[in-house]
Amino acid sequence: MSGMNQVAPGKSELSIEWRANVGDYATCLAYSADGTLCAVGTGAGEVHVFDARNGSLRWKAMVHAGGVQSVDFHPKSPLLATSGQDGKARLLQARDGAPLAELPGTAAWTEQVAWSPDGTKLATASGRVVRLWNEDGSPHLATEEHPSTVTGLAWGRTGAQLATAAYGGVYIWSVESGARARHLPWKGSLISIAWSPDGKVIACGSQDCSVHFWRLSTAKDAEMTGYPFKSRVIAWDAKGHLLATSGEATATLWDFSGKGPEGSRPIQLAAHRGVLTALAFSPRRTVLASGAQDAGVILWEPRKSTLPMAYGFLDDYVSGLAWNPRLEAMTGIDGSGNVVTWSAR
Repeated sequence: MSGMNQVAPGKSELSIEWRANVGDYATCLAYSADGTLCAVGTGAGEVHVFDARNGSLRWKAMVHAGGVQSVDFHPKSPLLATSGQDGKARLLQARDGAPLAELPGTAAWTEQVAWSPDGTKLATASGRVVRLWNEDGSPHLATEEHPSTVTGLAWGRTGAQLATAAYGGVYIWSVESGARARHLPWKGSLISIAWSPDGKVIACGSQDCSVHFWRLSTAKDAEMTGYPFKSRVIAWDAKGHLLATSGEATATLWDFSGKGPEGSRPIQLAAHRGVLTALAFSPRRTVLASGAQDAGVILWEPRKSTLPMAYGFLDDYVSGLAWNPRLEAMTGIDGSGNVVTWSAR
């Protein structure tokens, strides 16, 4: 337990269901909507897809020379979208990796891909432009240029709107019309974005080590300050009530239920010894998984206790966490290419 300061009495180490190694820095991961597949991208440019139940390798392929930036499964069809350092996004057959379409970017790299909740559109962020594509890879529309590189994508809950983060604030685009974006201004660079599941709030981590948020009904904005480092990862719980933020070794959670979080004290979850690098809420319970530079992974029940409920370890700093959408399991990846799935029962 060298990676953590304390563990709640009576709590034990998470049970490992399976583990693998992808041979290079693991950059990103995602689960298929049915929970049967787990995709991991690498710094070498490969995508590895595992059977999420037992860890057997279904397929692997060199997809993006220079490195994979993001992966995302279609919510309804057996499709996998990827993006990378070669400036392109790609559509692959999720079951065997067969290439289906190549989606060109507008910069030297394409940083992000994200399917809409209904699966009818795919968003790709490349430099200052976001493009929307149809399921078959045909182009739908492109946004106007942002003031700087787009640093985040977040779909609204219906898929009718897409929010983007960049210097100068958040921009909300209409998917069908492509009309000029609604602008939520902020004089600074935003580096992360998350749209609450109830559709009411957009939150962003900022270059100035603050977390900024907007209530969409009024466009009223506020910020939380005092973070020693930039909040590069933020996450909402499934109800949109709790916002978990990074920016130090302690996870800071803001409660948006009722009249909060303005004027309230946040929930502080302290046990890591390194700066947080990953946060992910369970889709079924108010359980938060946190990962950090100390290679530790911790599960928390923030509504019940500020002590850890369970813990696990990788071998290097944690580069990503994801919950299986169907099974009581969670997967973590690290800077040495390790992939570990734990039981979260």
